[in-house]
Amino acid sequence: MIFPILVILKVLLFMNITDIQYNGTLTFMTSTLITMLIFSIIYFSRYKNKNVIGLSAYVLISFIMFVDAMYYSYFNTLPSVKLFSLLGEAGAVGESIADLFTLKNALFLLDIPILVLYIIKAMKKEPKAYNKYIRWGIPAALGLFNVILMSYLASSDLMATVSSQELYTYHVKDIRNALTEEEAVLGRSFFTEEDIVSLKERSKLMKGQYTGLGQGKNLIVIQVEALQNFPINCFYDGQEITPNLNRLIKDKGTLYFNNYYQQIGRGNTSDAEFVTNNSLYPSSEESIYKAYADNTFYGLPWILRDNGYTSWVFHGYKKEFWNREKAYVNQGFQRFLSEEDYEFTEEETVGFGIIDEVFYKQTLEYIKELDSVDENPFHAFIISLTSHTPFNMPEKFQYLDIREEHKGTILGNYLQAIHYADMALGKFIESLKEEGYYDNSVIAIYGDHFAITGLNESGISLMTDFLGKPYDLDEMMKVPLIIHVPGLEENRTITKLGSQLDFLPTILNIMGYENEKGIMFGRDLINYEGETFVAPITYVLKGSFIDDEIIFYMSRDGIFKNSTAKEKYSKKKIEDLEALRDTYELVIEEINKSNYILKADLIRHLLDNDGEIDFDNIGSGNVIDEESILKCYKNPMEQLSEGLLSGSKIMSVMVKWSNDKVVLSDGTDMESLVQWMNEHEGIYVILRSEEDESIFMAIRDAYPELMNRFIAEMTDFEQHIVLSNKAYKHIIINLAGKSYEEEEVIEFLNRTPLDGVIVGDESVNIKFVNKIQGMNIPVYAENEDSINLIGAGGK
Repeated sequence: MIFPILVILKVLLFMNITDIQYNGTLTFMTSTLITMLIFSIIYFSRYKNKNVIGLSAYVLISFIMFVDAMYYSYFNTLPSVKLFSLLGEAGAVGESIADLFTLKNALFLLDIPILVLYIIKAMKKEPKAYNKYIRWGIPAALGLFNVILMSYLASSDLMATVSSQELYTYHVKDIRNALTEEEAVLGRSFFTEEDIVSLKERSKLMKGQYTGLGQGKNLIVIQVEALQNFPINCFYDGQEITPNLNRLIKDKGTLYFNNYYQQIGRGNTSDAEFVTNNSLYPSSEESIYKAYADNTFYGLPWILRDNGYTSWVFHGYKKEFWNREKAYVNQGFQRFLSEEDYEFTEEETVGFGIIDEVFYKQTLEYIKELDSVDENPFHAFIISLTSHTPFNMPEKFQYLDIREEHKGTILGNYLQAIHYADMALGKFIESLKEEGYYDNSVIAIYGDHFAITGLNESGISLMTDFLGKPYDLDEMMKVPLIIHVPGLEENRTITKLGSQLDFLPTILNIMGYENEKGIMFGRDLINYEGETFVAPITYVLKGSFIDDEIIFYMSRDGIFKNSTAKEKYSKKKIEDLEALRDTYELVIEEINKSNYILKADLIRHLLDNDGEIDFDNIGSGNVIDEESILKCYKNPMEQLSEGLLSGSKIMSVMVKWSNDKVVLSDGTDMESLVQWMNEHEGIYVILRSEEDESIFMAIRDAYPELMNRFIAEMTDFEQHIVLSNKAYKHIIINLAGKSYEEEEVIEFLNRTPLDGVIVGDESVNIKFVNKIQGMNIPVYAENEDSINLIGAGGK
């Protein structure tokens, strides 16, 4: 029984690496009991090869923990099986992954060769046999303990907390979710016509400082790989790290945004491109270019094209990487120059491919071709490559004199790489001057994402020592934005807090063009005077934010009160989290709205309908608006007809399993209900069940044409992912008899808006009801015969 003992020890290591913060005892108990159950089934079986089976299970579990630990070390979250779609990209960053292979992470695998030898030796012995009482009794007892523990977690509403951080339950839940279809679009309960009006108003050109200075000029935008803000104006032992960018910042006509942050999702560099050009939030689940390549967008390339520009994009890597070749079409780029369009030798490559010097030199020749297309100005979007992690530069490209203590470290390597990137960029800028483009082009340069993580001890220690100040999420996510505007007679550093989300409205102000057809979430960082925040959705949990004074970290269990916050500059812990709730809720609301736009392909609907939206044709609306919903449980078909005669539009039925078939509460076949609904269009039916969610899935599979009229009634937060992913357009939750705290319910509804909420009839807290109604969600109380509206909710 050595394997379960070793797994349990590794569980402790796993909990340490993944920083389990809440319900650690229950998390450990869950992992321990599941581990013991798995290996008891193996060891007390009659299989002759039980040792080999046990070793196989041990290796698999160890490998999963190793992958989880490696991923967590970089992304500060556990991986999802959905990320298998990105394995093609992982091969290209093999060296970066190798940098995460620390001794601590390696401990999950180091003992395996020894155990293989041990098992080979043990196979010479006859495996021990057990009598049937032990063979069945011990696994049965452990199974019972697991059932009791899971029941306790479910009844205490702790399952969501534990399964967000515990090894086995996390992956079971993740696989279950991944097997379902794409997440359903969230409904009008939180995205309304008023939101469209508000966002379009936000997207209007706000004339002010520097408005239109770049109108009629070319626009050259350069996204520099892994350019963080800390190297700007920084010296290493008297050596200027980015002399050319520093010189550009000091040049007349340059605006330097020094309080600017990355805003990326799972697509890293490609998401930085997307957010910069579209002013929409990325997805926390998948790369935008992969998941939404076929969506319609109206960002910077399209806006400039509508104003006479020709828009090309340049990147010296494979065109298929991040699905760029397909995604760029709907982004609005008219031509994509990729690796196959550049000529270079093996000596002119580093890491991913072509070095920046060669890339920029040949890109300039393509820019000349672009300039000759017509007499109108052009838009060139350029994505650099050489300064990509792990920053292993050949000696001939290492120009800085690095101390011994920093040689071979990620800091020393990065400084060499970004110094080279700055040198290549400086040569490119000089070439633009020589060719006459510098004085006739607005040039914007920014970093795509961080280079050195501030989420593990080694990165924090190294950078804190180098910078002489704490290195955390705030410093890690800062990237520079530098915009040179010909004709601007001043030089300025702008300290307004912003992110890549704000690039589009900011550059449109300078260029003097309005986003007349699309919508933007960002702000013009030059002229907007209101408060701003940055809302990262990767490396920290959704809901986290950075503003001018505070860094707020959303708790991994999704509970607001368990979160942490600190002052941005003093790093002092903030005890009063309630003062931050309004900003937290605004952050969730903004991300949810942007997510809706992606999933509903809302920009397409805006463009097809001259800026108007018919929500009934694109997703779920809030259809729950009856004052009284009839419960048709005793004689459902008769009661449904009676309800129809009395004018009811929404009624509730109970469904159950009977001989592997779904039937109504009185045994009536589902076909009868479906036929009745087909005869009476405009009627909605709430599906209630005491079974698990599989019964809802069976109904969905059998009657997909009625998914817009069936309303699934869930009783547990955990059920939402399955029900929404399985395309139920309308979902309500019944809280009667549940022990969720009011705060947890409000947070859940903020993060996953529903069509309605049913509360217990015995003790309705009016303040609680008012909060839900304030979210445009109707609230019902239930009696024996009907479900009755407490407030108008979405009306």
